[in-house]
Amino acid sequence: KSSLKLMALAPPTAFGPREAVTEQELFEEASLGILSSRQSTNYRGHRQTTVGPEESARVADLLRAMGRHDALDGASMTHIVLSRPYRTPFTMLLTLTGHRPLTSLLTVPLRIWRKRYRHACDIPTIGYLQDLHVGVLAESLERGAVLASSGRRRANVFIGPFRREDHPGPLAELERLCGLGPRDRARGWTVALVAQVGTAVDGEAVDISGDTCRRLAANLLAFRSERIQPGVNAEDKAPAPYQVRQDMDVPDELTVQVGRAGYNAFHRWTGLDRDAAKDLLLLDRIDVLTPGGKERLRAVRKELNDITDWVIRDMPLWADLPVGRAFSRNANRGRKAFALTGQRIYVAGLDRAAISAAGGDWQRSVRALGAAAARAAFYAEVMGSTEIAEGCDLLAGVCLMAGPVNQNDIGKQCYGGEDLLGPAFPGRDPTSLLVWSLKAKTVADPVGNEEQLLNAARKGALVDLRPGPHDVVTLRRGGRPSPMRRRAGRVNGERAFFDQDNFVRSPDGRDIPGNRGSAWPSAWADEVLWGQGE
Repeated sequence: KSSLKLMALAPPTAFGPREAVTEQELFEEASLGILSSRQSTNYRGHRQTTVGPEESARVADLLRAMGRHDALDGASMTHIVLSRPYRTPFTMLLTLTGHRPLTSLLTVPLRIWRKRYRHACDIPTIGYLQDLHVGVLAESLERGAVLASSGRRRANVFIGPFRREDHPGPLAELERLCGLGPRDRARGWTVALVAQVGTAVDGEAVDISGDTCRRLAANLLAFRSERIQPGVNAEDKAPAPYQVRQDMDVPDELTVQVGRAGYNAFHRWTGLDRDAAKDLLLLDRIDVLTPGGKERLRAVRKELNDITDWVIRDMPLWADLPVGRAFSRNANRGRKAFALTGQRIYVAGLDRAAISAAGGDWQRSVRALGAAAARAAFYAEVMGSTEIAEGCDLLAGVCLMAGPVNQNDIGKQCYGGEDLLGPAFPGRDPTSLLVWSLKAKTVADPVGNEEQLLNAARKGALVDLRPGPHDVVTLRRGGRPSPMRRRAGRVNGERAFFDQDNFVRSPDGRDIPGNRGSAWPSAWADEVLWGQGE
């Protein structure tokens, strides 16, 4: 029950006296935040620079200069997160989608130029993915500060948007502080999020035991968004129980609370009135247990498959044939990413005109929807790993997917199709942004996903690939930047919260080779980055 306190964290109103921050504490906080927030297949779209107390004071002044008057003084450290447009092998494939046969020799190079130099997107929902990821990260950062400090520290998170045309001077200084130069800007990197982290004042510390924090944090790092539906789309290598269909039961009580968590998060991150926020967040439920549910699911699956067929059919031959139809094969292999599986499926989206009429900012609202999805997933993960029945690995889980929405968007933009939310909201102009799939299962298959994370030959599979801290986190100490956990020719090989034994093992109980990794030297992990009261 104490973990439920993390479901509705109000922003801190002040920071107390600064406490020392060790390297291990910061590593564990980053592991819960930027290192594990969903960034999709091979998409490392976030970079974080963390500064200490002295530079945090300057960041607070810059935030206030940009109109963020709830910026706080006295932060122990501040995370400045950079974000870039969503680019993956799938978006490379999209470059060849939606062209006319006779003009594609001109329109494909033109689109390549616009994507490279104007950061244009092939379809709108690909552009929105960048903001959805920022919202997911905002939720993770806020919780991560609490869990990594056993409730002693709080995070004051600003999800922007930070637009250069609105505050060019302060934003330029913020960019310089985190090392953002002309080359990065040319690639689309921008300041997306700022999180001040400091000691909680009396009454705002989260009353949750250290043991609970560490156990919960370890579980969060072990969860995966695996895409296997038993007896439906299991790989040959999956365990035997996954080769046959399983009974599932996602209680209505769980779905109600998951939805409530999502609506609360959307209200919190948009700042809009609670009732208005609930009306603005559009959800359509596809439930195979309700009358007509299976038929609706089959219709959506057929639509997505038809769009894939059309994409393959219309692929420019002058680009596809010289590479042995590689683009067509990749488009066909993507069907699994667009598959809708699970017992209760929710399509989430927004109506741009309605957001504007309510006084909301569209980009901020898209980020808030990402945060809402993250909080709803967190609730399902906590409840799905509590009081587990004998013989059951996981009671419930959530798969967050954008693939079906992106495929539907291709149909909208290129073939005159209707938005996935259109039938449920007649008279409105919805934009589908994300799919939440609530799944109940009797057997979880994290082993396959661990293999994909650790085995270099499996890189590029449809799983969330976590970067190392040295890849995406920079620490500034004494005005000098350095990659986190890259030292003396060594990089991190440690699983955060390893003391909780959060390692997947083979079905017969043996460790997977290399899965335990290696501990970071204790002398380095215990080093105080910023001391008490500094």
